[in-house]
Amino acid sequence: MGGINFEILKDKNALVIFVSQLVSIICDKMMSLGLVWYLTSKFSINVVPWYMAVCFLPHLLMAFFSTKLINRVGVLQSVIFSEFFRALVLIILYVFILFFHLEGDQLLTALFIAGFFVGLGGSVFNPAVLSLPPQLVTPEKVIGLNALIDTSMSISTILGATFAIFLLNIVDLKMLILINALSFLWAGALQLGLEVNIKEIVEDRSEELVLGSRAVLKKYPDIARMLGSFLFLNLVFTPILVMIPWYVQNMYRGNSGTLALIEGAMGLGAFLTGLYLSLASFRIDGAKRITMISIVSFLFGIFFLFFAFSKFTWQGAIVLFAIGILSTFLNIQVLTYFQTALKVEEIPTIMTAVNIISAASVPLSLGFSGLIFPHVFIPNFAKASGVLVIIIALIMPRYLKGSIWKLE
Repeated sequence: MGGINFEILKDKNALVIFVSQLVSIICDKMMSLGLVWYLTSKFSINVVPWYMAVCFLPHLLMAFFSTKLINRVGVLQSVIFSEFFRALVLIILYVFILFFHLEGDQLLTALFIAGFFVGLGGSVFNPAVLSLPPQLVTPEKVIGLNALIDTSMSISTILGATFAIFLLNIVDLKMLILINALSFLWAGALQLGLEVNIKEIVEDRSEELVLGSRAVLKKYPDIARMLGSFLFLNLVFTPILVMIPWYVQNMYRGNSGTLALIEGAMGLGAFLTGLYLSLASFRIDGAKRITMISIVSFLFGIFFLFFAFSKFTWQGAIVLFAIGILSTFLNIQVLTYFQTALKVEEIPTIMTAVNIISAASVPLSLGFSGLIFPHVFIPNFAKASGVLVIIIALIMPRYLKGSIWKLE
């Protein structure tokens, strides 16, 4: 465990990316909370997983194009373009709702269409922004910038949830959409001032870039196994995103403010962890990395079970606070490993694969949830999911060492 290092806070690029993400994610979180509450209250919880699946579907469709696009136009340019693209989609949605007075099924259809195109922008933004830290700061500052970016997300979750407590009772859905659109414009404008420290790869010059993610994953089987383990974890862990509003309404007997409080607790755990890792040179390497992933995954399963049995708001808040800590610690450590173990031109390829893993698990898991939720008792499903996460965690050490299934 290293000491505290404030150098990352003095870096211009780090501060710009931190502030730009802070603003956009705060507004995005407010809109997401408002949208989930709208869909749950006006329609049914069964609509939420289908909406989220549609939003993540473009990540799968862009799986074979994102890497080449990012490497051809540049990592930073891809981040900025995708910010402006998502802003444009939301502005168009706002205009349609305002002037055509969309309601009911018409509004639902518009939200699904807009969600798909916002997801399209996200399919480029996500791997691009994950590839950006090594190009903005020196190698020793990469983990600090990763943590700072993650901290901006967790702060945004807290503030977004806090603002949502008040705004959801004051403004309507279309105003949240406009605010989110303006935040994307703000973020893109700020990021125009970023300066890369190395020359970006803008042409498909290497064999890895031509062959795409499969070639690079075959070259790095340890990374392939790590990504595979996260796929299995996400498949059983993602439904908790849909279960949270259900628990708020049916178990905690709360309202939109309670939902924001619960989400904010998870954000607070993530914030404290990201803040520590952004200031401390604490990094896990070598064989300890596999042990760390297995332990964190096991704890995920334990807290999933705690969530399944929770009956009060304070219980849910404590559990999600712990989950925020675990997920942030794991994400930052693994992302830093990917960014520092690969060549510069290979990073977008692997980050596209990271995004694909996340995107593949979400629609599959949420689509399954949408089919099964109407026919099961949600707490029982949550308990089964927690047990499955624990089982995966127990076999994970041997799998990550390559002693179970050999990836060719």
